[in-house]
Amino acid sequence: MSRGQEIAVEVDEGTAVDVILDPGEMSLHHVRLIHGSAPNHSHHPRIGYAIRYVPTHIRQTAGIPDSAKLVRGEDTYGNFLLEPVPRFDFAPDAVAFHAEMLESNTRILYAGAEKRPDYNVPGA
Repeated sequence: MSRGQEIAVEVDEGTAVDVILDPGEMSLHHVRLIHGSAPNHSHHPRIGYAIRYVPTHIRQTAGIPDSAKLVRGEDTYGNFLLEPVPRFDFAPDAVAFHAEMLESNTRILYAGAEKRPDYNVPGA
C-alpha cells in the first residue's frame, strides 16, 4: 500500500512470484502489474526509476506543474514543462530545475494524502 491506496480487486497472494534481485539488478514491469516489496531494513536506500511514454496531448490533472522530456516529434499542446538538456554534469540551472520538479512530483503523488515524507530528513 502506498499513500493509503489499496488494490480494488481480490488478490490471491498464494499465486505471487518472488523476484529476488541482487544489488545492481532491476525489474521491468507493466504499470498495471500488482507489485510490492518488503520493508527495506538496510542502510542503503531503495531506488525506483519510472519511465512512462505518453503522447503530448496527455496532461497532468492534479493542477500541479509536471515536466517531461520530448523524445520524438513536436509538442503542440504545451501540457508539460519541457526538461532542459544539461550543458554539463550538475549544471546549476539543470540541478535547480530537477529539484523544482522533484518537489512538484511529490506534491502530485501525495495530493490528498494526510502526510508526505520529508526527504530532507535522513531515513525518512
